[in-house]
Amino acid sequence: MAPWEYIKRAIKKTREGWRHWRTFREIDAGHRYQARYHLHQRRTRRGLVSRYWKPMSLLCGPILIIAGFVFLLTPGPSYIIIAIGLWLLAGEFLLLARVFDKIGAQLGKFWQGVTDLWRSSHVTVKVMIVCALAILLVYAVYSLFAG
Repeated sequence: MAPWEYIKRAIKKTREGWRHWRTFREIDAGHRYQARYHLHQRRTRRGLVSRYWKPMSLLCGPILIIAGFVFLLTPGPSYIIIAIGLWLLAGEFLLLARVFDKIGAQLGKFWQGVTDLWRSSHVTVKVMIVCALAILLVYAVYSLFAG
């Protein structure tokens, strides 16, 4: 196969993956992972999924989830890494997909409450919260490196 064909196939797969990600993101928070599971199972039955996908999902999913939690302490796309790890596992297990949907919905409600509270807070309260978080961060860094 010519190199040009590999490039065309890679571009096609990238576009397909991006389309799946957009669809996943647009589904309501309480149904995302179950929809991912059913889509993956349909594609598997049609023979559109490689036979190496399941072992890769079972290996890479937990690794990505752990890495995402490690990277929460650093600036960057840690939440996306966690979501991709969960997405990989949810394609293989319906029970996990249901659990992830419930957790995701609860976290979404909690985060919405936090953002609503933040928006309605007075500037003085916001400054106090930011200062308290900065002091906690400095203390945590100091306690890690002061040994």
